[in-house]
Amino acid sequence: MHPRVHRFRPGSTWRAGAALAAGCLALAGCTTDSASPTGASTGTAGASNAPQISVEQELANAGKVTGADFCGSKQITLGIHDGFGINAWSQESLAAVRSEAAKCPNVKQVVAIGEGDLQKSISQVNSMVAQGVNALVLIPDFGQAQLASIRAATNAGVKVVPWGADPGGADGTDYVSYVDWESSDAGTRWAEWMVKTLGGKGNVVMIGGPAGNPVTAGQLKSVVQVMQANPGIKLLTGDKDWPVTNWDPATAQKVMSSLLAKYPKIDGIISDYGTDALAATRALQAANRPLVPIATLDANGLSCLYDKEKASSPNFQLATISSRNWLGRIAARKAIAAAQGLANNEPSRFQLPIIEDSTGSPKPVCRQGLADDFYNSNQIEPADIAQYGKP
Repeated sequence: MHPRVHRFRPGSTWRAGAALAAGCLALAGCTTDSASPTGASTGTAGASNAPQISVEQELANAGKVTGADFCGSKQITLGIHDGFGINAWSQESLAAVRSEAAKCPNVKQVVAIGEGDLQKSISQVNSMVAQGVNALVLIPDFGQAQLASIRAATNAGVKVVPWGADPGGADGTDYVSYVDWESSDAGTRWAEWMVKTLGGKGNVVMIGGPAGNPVTAGQLKSVVQVMQANPGIKLLTGDKDWPVTNWDPATAQKVMSSLLAKYPKIDGIISDYGTDALAATRALQAANRPLVPIATLDANGLSCLYDKEKASSPNFQLATISSRNWLGRIAARKAIAAAQGLANNEPSRFQLPIIEDSTGSPKPVCRQGLADDFYNSNQIEPADIAQYGKP
């Protein structure tokens, strides 16, 4: 999600057509090695070829650029598709892509969401191609099941940039490039933080998105590797799959309630969606169970809950990685530039740091008055979400 699936920034800006090294300097202290064609990761923090971004760099600009060189001058149509599209994470993702494309008066937008339906998503993408879109930015939530339709679009001459969920395939062949974080790297960072926070001993559960989705699957694999190296930590939910939340907070609360009924001792929670993690805390409170350390993506409600409960719940600790919706800005620029025949050499894959750590720094940040499922790291204001966060 997605939430698929969740972030980055510095004081300088990126420009379409800049050298990769320049892009790294603008983003952060990153390597200039190219990421693997499939976006695969070793699952070990710091071991991937994807550029590593510092906390300071990520928090500086969330993928924003000055200017609109990527727009070109030709009149084109940009298709924008999200295989899910119905939760707050999807809204901020749409807002990131659409607001960036809105910088280009010569770019018409056609938008559709799949609502969690594979066949509907494939049909919508095929329809966009038939309508003559020149470029396509999409979140392929169903992974490799959508690769054939992505290839077909590319073969029809559409400049396709998938992001947010790995469809498989290869940059430059099946699509322009795949834009995302290293999902498995996130799992490693969460798990290592959890092991450290629990002092190497305890029972942990991991909840995640739709069954089989590539985001949670990659994270779980890395989490399991860390847990196997730390036998004092037991992953109660197993190493093959996870309790499915469908990235829906109501479902997440029910799932967590079931886990609490099944396991009398849960010492930590890993979740691949901050809003789901917040729902899990509500299940803990409803069951009169103490709040426990949580590793997840950022969500304003979680940070505000931490501020409220930190004095009375000393075991409640929080580590978050950016919800990374801002990567949609990069995906939009790459797709539009490609359709315009312009170079865009910004990095496509990133290793994202933990940007909130109650046990260290930076501390969680609560923005009073904003929604629980507002994601501060994206630097997308509520007015932009209201304008661009829907088809």
